[in-house]
Amino acid sequence: MMMMRRPEGAVDIHTHILPGMDDGAEDLGESVAMGRLAAEHGTAIMVATPHMDFAGAKRGACAEGARKADLVRRNTGILATALAASGLPVEVLPGMEIAIDPDLLSIIEAGEAVTIADSGKYVLVELPFGQLPGYTEKVMFDLSSAGYVPVIAHPERNAEIANDPNRMFSLVRAGAIGQLDAGSLAGELGRATRRAAEALLRHGLAHVIASDGHSPSFRPCRLDRAFAAAARLVGDSSALCAVRDLPRAIVRGEAVRLEDPEKYAPRRWFLFGRMAI
Repeated sequence: MMMMRRPEGAVDIHTHILPGMDDGAEDLGESVAMGRLAAEHGTAIMVATPHMDFAGAKRGACAEGARKADLVRRNTGILATALAASGLPVEVLPGMEIAIDPDLLSIIEAGEAVTIADSGKYVLVELPFGQLPGYTEKVMFDLSSAGYVPVIAHPERNAEIANDPNRMFSLVRAGAIGQLDAGSLAGELGRATRRAAEALLRHGLAHVIASDGHSPSFRPCRLDRAFAAAARLVGDSSALCAVRDLPRAIVRGEAVRLEDPEKYAPRRWFLFGRMAI
């Protein structure tokens, strides 16, 4: 049996590794176990991105939001110390997975949100799992116009995008980057989600693969299986870019250049298996 290749030096920009902050790691021991599993499968850098939803706590709540941001940074430092004490060669950096909000730009500029790796440039934005809000494209455009780069978390898990991958086309053209969940490409989140992830990756509508890890067993922080699946779809070089090169540039706050996206054209099947595009 062929051994699965590890994407050495991988960078995971979406994890729920901070203990007790959301539905991810429950305690510091579980966080360290998640870091150990990631390191064993090739990951060198992880970004801690606890869920944050600022709805209902907007303007006038800046102090509360800033306290959340400081808590994320402080807890990331505590975890980094614990990982180092355990001898694990993995770096952890602060961030947030932020529910999309019409005032997202103002929230970031008020210092209430933590960008990916606290670099001040890339913002991990979570879409709802049902329909896209009517203000989605405007939020992406506003962030891009202000010098930020929105990174859309797991677009393949949004029902509207999964049904029509071209819904991502205008968002990418507005300046967004798409981030696929490793479990989606590996087939762990269902066939329809995997097909959507594959379509987005093939057409340049998604660009980064991250674990979205929540525990050592539930959606673990492993990028190796998704890397292998991506390599079969787009080749080793592009797959490695999705799990290492592009996310590494993101955590460094560097500018990246993406290929122009392609419109998705679903395959049509006729009787007796004949196919047309």
